[in-house]
Amino acid sequence: MVSLFTIPLYATHYRAGEITYKQINLNTYEITATTYTDPTNISADRAEIELFFGDGKSAVVARSNGSGEMVNLDPANLIKKNIYTTTHTYPGGSKYLISLADPNRIAGIRNINNGESVNIPFYIESLLVISSLGFNQSPILLLPPIDVGCRYKIFKHNPAASDPDGDSLAFTIIAPKSSIGKEVPSFTIPAFSDSFSLAVNDGQVTWTTPITNGPYNFAILIREYRLGTLIGYVVRDMQVYINNECNNLPPLFTPVKDTCILANQMMQYTIHATDTNQGQLVTIRKYGGPFVQINSPATINPDPAIGPYTGVSTIFRWTPSCNAIRFRKHQAVFRATDNHPTNSLSDIMFWNIKVVGPAPKNVRILQDSNGFLLSWKKDICNLAFGYKIYRKVDSSYWKHGACEVGVSPVSGYVLYDTTQGVDNTSYFDNEAGKGISPLIKYCYLITSFYPPRTENGTIIISDATEGYASDEVCDIILRTKPVITNVSVESTSATVGKIYVKWLRPIVLDSNQNKPPYRMQLQRSLSAGSGYSNTGPDYNYASYSELSDEQYLDSNLNTLDKQYFYKVIFLVTKNGKLVPVEESILASSVRLIISSTNRTLIIKWNVNVPWKNFQTIVFRKNASGIFDSVGNTYTNIYKDTGLYNGFQYCYYLQTIGNYNLQFYPFLLYNKSQEACGFPKDTIRPCAPVLAIDTPCNSFSNFKIALKWMYPPTCDKDVIKYRILWRKNPKDKWIQIDSVPLGVNNYIDAREILKFSIAGCYTVIAVDSFNNESYTTNARCIDNCPYYLIPNVFTPDNDGLNDLLNPFPYRFIDKIDITIYNRWGMQVFHTNEIDINWNGKDQKSGVECLEGVYYYICDVFESYLDGTRKRTLKGSVQLIR
Repeated sequence: MVSLFTIPLYATHYRAGEITYKQINLNTYEITATTYTDPTNISADRAEIELFFGDGKSAVVARSNGSGEMVNLDPANLIKKNIYTTTHTYPGGSKYLISLADPNRIAGIRNINNGESVNIPFYIESLLVISSLGFNQSPILLLPPIDVGCRYKIFKHNPAASDPDGDSLAFTIIAPKSSIGKEVPSFTIPAFSDSFSLAVNDGQVTWTTPITNGPYNFAILIREYRLGTLIGYVVRDMQVYINNECNNLPPLFTPVKDTCILANQMMQYTIHATDTNQGQLVTIRKYGGPFVQINSPATINPDPAIGPYTGVSTIFRWTPSCNAIRFRKHQAVFRATDNHPTNSLSDIMFWNIKVVGPAPKNVRILQDSNGFLLSWKKDICNLAFGYKIYRKVDSSYWKHGACEVGVSPVSGYVLYDTTQGVDNTSYFDNEAGKGISPLIKYCYLITSFYPPRTENGTIIISDATEGYASDEVCDIILRTKPVITNVSVESTSATVGKIYVKWLRPIVLDSNQNKPPYRMQLQRSLSAGSGYSNTGPDYNYASYSELSDEQYLDSNLNTLDKQYFYKVIFLVTKNGKLVPVEESILASSVRLIISSTNRTLIIKWNVNVPWKNFQTIVFRKNASGIFDSVGNTYTNIYKDTGLYNGFQYCYYLQTIGNYNLQFYPFLLYNKSQEACGFPKDTIRPCAPVLAIDTPCNSFSNFKIALKWMYPPTCDKDVIKYRILWRKNPKDKWIQIDSVPLGVNNYIDAREILKFSIAGCYTVIAVDSFNNESYTTNARCIDNCPYYLIPNVFTPDNDGLNDLLNPFPYRFIDKIDITIYNRWGMQVFHTNEIDINWNGKDQKSGVECLEGVYYYICDVFESYLDGTRKRTLKGSVQLIR
């Protein structure tokens, strides 16, 4: 980055600063650079600075707060605040690094360049991301980045960061920078006696304790996340001045607990601080998001609050608007400062406050045919995106806590459905058309949910939040329809199976609308949704008083392979004809499914019934052919362990359930079909521990020795080992051999290894059920190429050493060698690995003179990951 300014190197004055931005419209942003400088260096004062926008453009921006604002009048630590604001329009969606670079920092910063900071440039930056996640404003930092402390006194600071869009902020200490991508030299964390830390979630700096006086700088990187995606960051370069000997202690706040507040409801709390130094005054000032809300900001009274060391208080009041409802908490920050004449100290306290949406009011429940019609009043904030409906069987008497939004899982409620639109204030529950079952008490809770918004009400793409849950409403469907109580498999067969079905009569009937005679008809299907047909007799009744509970043994079924579904149709007489007016909620048989593993059968089951099954008893056939109970479960899975592999075991289940016992005080017992399974070993053996001996220590050996050990703590049913190989980690495994149990070594002596030993090996253990271990023990070895050129040869036709040949080599793909005489003229070139130079000039055929010749040889060596080039440079002496 090149600055347009021509400032001499001795123009030092920068202490701290940051860049923030605010989106105005689609791609236009208001950008503000705030700097803190030493005003004693008049020549370095900046009436304007150059801002770089990150899109290849920059602008000279005039100072917008006149000649600057003095914020510290201590002669030893004079500080002036400068604000530079401009607007810029970007070309479109992308990431842009906004930056400011200017010479130089003040002198004597202890933890930069060993105190030689006078010629270190000042640089700050912020990342702006224009994306599809909507409008965005950077965090605003409400506590200035300049502060003071004392040696051996705990120092605290909080930037009082507030994100107007409610995005998640993460704080990190980083080194200040001197230019883009370049840290200041020799940066160190400020020296401490115990610790120096920054809380990642709230930005609280705690320095326990400074040990050397003077100025210190460090930077706080404040990342901004939305839906887990980084959407920008601000880097605050801040300075802390540590005074020398301080006969003073900082004030102390009375701690406050994080809390929640209902939108449009006033919250009031007393903020209190004291000091141990007699005679001093303490001042409390406010910072943070609640105090800068666009609508209905928080206040303190008095502001600031000034009082004696014995105690000073101020009243915090806030009636947050509905626009303050958001997923994350607002952070209020308070600073208490004493008035020591030379070494004033302070305490920082932050307070997290979540603004919660109101609960839906006047929730009502009415029976409507086969379901419940819920209704409630519209969200009083008129900002809800919709409503969430939670449901459970029977009341839990749960009530939300002060900071508990939505509905807690501990209540037993589950999210049942969601409606869209603030005016959509009713919901009909009839089990997606199946109808609500009588004799079951259903209870409901309603919550409003709110889309994420900026402080001015603009909806953005981020985390939604729920309000408080409504009061609970419960009801039970009147018995205007038959109610099935039993679907129990009494006999298992592929052709003559039997299922016992029982149901209760309707007991609420409008005889004016529904004339006798009446009929109940049992229907059966192989599918829950369709395909029902009559089974069993017609159950006819001449009058209402004759209606009775019924039962039927459905026979000649394939209960071995199929699950059956039942419902009961209730017919009345209208215009002289029997017509269906009600039908029961369907109920299915219990379908048992068995899967096998090592010495274990896993038993699961499917069932679709209107009552609540709370326990299942598992029966297993014993050696005498009698089914005994072997266990019970409160879920829909049971594992029968300790069995023998290959033996058959047969089971059936009995479920135990009930309707609401207040209305039907009986337990419901229903059986599944009988089913059998064979435990078998499906568990892989452990992978052997593998070691490979490379032959690289012997030039003529090309055999690979493998050794392995089977872990002694693993299953002992291994019967053999398979040896697999592949050329490189991307290829498929190839089996090259197998050995029986008891053999724990193998020699790979294949001919191809003479050309390359590079490859990967794995040894797989195989058990008696043909289960194979994983290849997690895979080991790869690489070639060990060798190529060396002699430094002398004698082309005198005596049959000895007449050609220049390399020493014995291995694992070489090719070479490229050029030989030069002492004057740099090429006399020979070849790609032959064996070289075979006869001492003659290659072009003329004339014998070369005795002497030293020089070569450059590119050797292409074979490795596991491919061919690599190695260049040899040397000399060879030609002797005749």
